[in-house]
Amino acid sequence: MVEHGRAVDLTGTKPLASRVVRPILEINLPFIDGLSLSDFAHVTSEEFDSYRQHRDFMRSQLLELDDALEAVDSQVALERIALAIRDELNAATAEMSSAARSRALSRSGAVLGTTSAVLAAVRPEALQGALATSATIAAGATGLWPTIQAFADIKPTHTHGKWHYVWALQKKAAR
Repeated sequence: MVEHGRAVDLTGTKPLASRVVRPILEINLPFIDGLSLSDFAHVTSEEFDSYRQHRDFMRSQLLELDDALEAVDSQVALERIALAIRDELNAATAEMSSAARSRALSRSGAVLGTTSAVLAAVRPEALQGALATSATIAAGATGLWPTIQAFADIKPTHTHGKWHYVWALQKKAAR
């Protein structure tokens, strides 16, 4: 289903590699849970430079994905980018873990959590076609990824050009 301009797939299935879907990275994303709004505002104002650097790093990696997906040896290029993203997120997890153990955050009841995520590249035509048939997904069909593949099988798309990037997050999180 589509909520607030975002596609939400409640089935929890993972994307499978095909000509219209390319899984790039599977990782646990960190987050700090249990912060009040005032504590969250305090933490984000203190860590804004760190956030900006991380955001800029992720943007540069996503820009490199366009070339990597079309490269002659695309799997090697994708793996290099996946390793760089994984290293950056592991460093961020370590920083967040340290912050979560700090006296100020531990007093607030904040804990470090993770949620599993998959970053996938999807051909825009297949994604738009699958989202257009989102009523099928909401009605209990097989989910977003199989619907994307089924749409691509019915309406073949071109195999060069632009990709869209999708973060597929798992509903359950660990602490």
